Amino acid sequence: MTVWIIEPRDPLVVRDGRPFGPVPGARAVSLAFPFPSTITGAVRTHDGLDAAGRFQLSEVHRVKDINARGPLLVELDSGTGDVAHWLVPAPADALLLDLDPDNTVRLMLKPLVPLQMPPGARTDLPNALAPVGMPRRDPRKPSNRAPRYWYWEFFQQWLSDPREREVSLADLGHDGPVREARIHVGIRPETKTADEERGALFQTQGLEFTHALGIQKLSGARRLGLAVATDAPNLKSQIAPLGGERRLVFWRQSRKMLPTLPEEVKENIADQRHCRLILLTPAHFKAGWKPTWLLREREGVKPSAQAVALRRYETVSGWDFDKKQPKATRRLAPAGTVFFLKLEGNSANIKRWIDTTWMQCISDEQQDRRDGFGLAVLGVWDGQIHRMEV
Repeated sequence: MTVWIIEPRDPLVVRDGRPFGPVPGARAVSLAFPFPSTITGAVRTHDGLDAAGRFQLSEVHRVKDINARGPLLVELDSGTGDVAHWLVPAPADALLLDLDPDNTVRLMLKPLVPLQMPPGARTDLPNALAPVGMPRRDPRKPSNRAPRYWYWEFFQQWLSDPREREVSLADLGHDGPVREARIHVGIRPETKTADEERGALFQTQGLEFTHALGIQKLSGARRLGLAVATDAPNLKSQIAPLGGERRLVFWRQSRKMLPTLPEEVKENIADQRHCRLILLTPAHFKAGWKPTWLLREREGVKPSAQAVALRRYETVSGWDFDKKQPKATRRLAPAGTVFFLKLEGNSANIKRWIDTTWMQCISDEQQDRRDGFGLAVLGVWDGQIHRMEV
């Protein structure tokens, strides 16, 4: 697959589905990050254009078979415009605590692990799942400065060594695109006054793909973009509209590839026969939080879920251009969800299973996997269920 970079020229509007029309005071609100279906839809649209820039309806069924993985957030090199740093959503099995009120540059990182309930305690978790949390109480507060996205360099350490440690905020990551609001006023051309009939005042909210470093605003700002890996054969570098309000973005091919599997992680998982699977994009499962396709036997390996760390579900819908009707509203397991898995199989089979799972999409339906829902990576887990101290 080839990695393509999408760099917004203007604040990108990724609508959340709320109505937006010519009504005074109307607001177009953006999601915090595009869903895979938004970016994959753009990839397929561009792949199906003719020489005049018109989409060919005869291409609908072909382009629906195009595979995409992503989008992922990236920092861009100021010179080449290529990927300088990959960023991924913060994993749900990591908790960041404040060290003290005066320390604004470092935090305490604690792993959340599967727990054994104390004698006599019960939960309503299904399928005998273990709860996930801290084995021992810590009186410190969760930090409100915890970044939404982690740099891949630090995230890779977390995949291979999820232990308690002090971390630097600058090394860990940042919050990604910033929401930017614009207020617009409709003006009558003949009177040069506000147009009360068609809605004189409205607001749009978009995502500004830049990251400012501390107090160095413009001089230290870093360019951000989206990266998607796809097998689309007809993409080309161009500037084109994307999302709500048809904001313009630059498309260009990257020389980089998606991050590769660390060999020490692969060997550890094959030896321990347990692992963590972490979602980099939201996933759709028929049973809500519980995957079906992932837990089927593949490559001679039968995975089983021992515990799950996840946040509140996300909701996605959209418009089906093939059927010309709205898509059904669905709930998604959010990016950052962590599945603690037990792997039944021999070492050679487990290694093949790892190779066919790393940076692949693991949603239940094949079309969802093609659309980029459920992009996953693997991390080590020793299979231990920790005793909860009370």
